[in-house]
Amino acid sequence: MIEDHLARAVISAIMLLDHSSAEEINRDVASQGLENIAADLSAMNEEERQEFIRVLSRIAEEEPDYAPYLDELPRLLGWRD
Repeated sequence: MIEDHLARAVISAIMLLDHSSAEEINRDVASQGLENIAADLSAMNEEERQEFIRVLSRIAEEEPDYAPYLDELPRLLGWRD
């Protein structure tokens, strides 16, 4: 599904920016990138958000090592408490 591939690309970008050292990526640049991604994702309507969360759940089942991070992402975006 295209949604899975797009979600994986977004997750990869988020993880790269979030987990890179200051020597690899300037912290200000990483923070700005993360803010931009969050703003774009937050522009989704509720139905789109729920679909994205379902895709994250599917990916988490396929990639258990990433499951804690993927489960946390909706909360970090302010979509859940």
